[in-house]
Amino acid sequence: MKKLATKSPVIFEILLIIAAFALALAFGIPCQLIGIENELGIAIGRILAGIVLLIIFRSCLKDGKQFSGFLVMLPALLFAVWNVVNHFLTKGDFNPLTAEILILGLAPAIFEEVVFRGIFIHNLKSGGKSDMAALLISALFFGLIHLTNAVNGNIAQALVQTGYSVVVGLVFGAIYIRTGDLFSVMIAHTAIDITNRVFVAATGSSTPVLIAFFVMLAVEAVYAFVLVSKKNTYGEAGSN
Repeated sequence: MKKLATKSPVIFEILLIIAAFALALAFGIPCQLIGIENELGIAIGRILAGIVLLIIFRSCLKDGKQFSGFLVMLPALLFAVWNVVNHFLTKGDFNPLTAEILILGLAPAIFEEVVFRGIFIHNLKSGGKSDMAALLISALFFGLIHLTNAVNGNIAQALVQTGYSVVVGLVFGAIYIRTGDLFSVMIAHTAIDITNRVFVAATGSSTPVLIAFFVMLAVEAVYAFVLVSKKNTYGEAGSN
């Protein structure tokens, strides 16, 4: 398994994603059987699956000091700030913060960061990929996974979400590559998902709002490339 992970990290990642979702489902079904609402049960399953994968692949975290990248992570919170600002600009709905929203926000943060950043980037770098190549491959892969949202019938929305996810993947991946700190990335991811659920934006945006959105994405993408272009990332001598 270790040989496949380093020699063919993309193939290994595909197999891992399938196994991870199967594991999440195995944990989630019992939650639903005892009366937990469907989406919440799936979220709990994903949290448990992410924790199991984190334990199994804990060696992927050995090069980075956790929470050492907290300051580097802060610019990623601009995505969460945007959720709040966009809510007020579009006069969307507001959902009070509840334990359910916390769980729903935490689930993708643990599950996706372990699978797409912690394990995938580690394997890409161990397989000889440069920091920039690992960043681009992982971010593109993360974005493409979100194309599955097109099954709902709204292809245009799925494409926008895919592009957004690529940029998010660039930023999260760059922070992880720079610091080896997966937990700070999880914090940022949780903040983004929770604010997205609490501060719901109305559908349809004016041209100025759309321009501001794309400017934010451009700024975040540049930040990601700047982080990775610097020397001494966590896997190199002299880092941390």
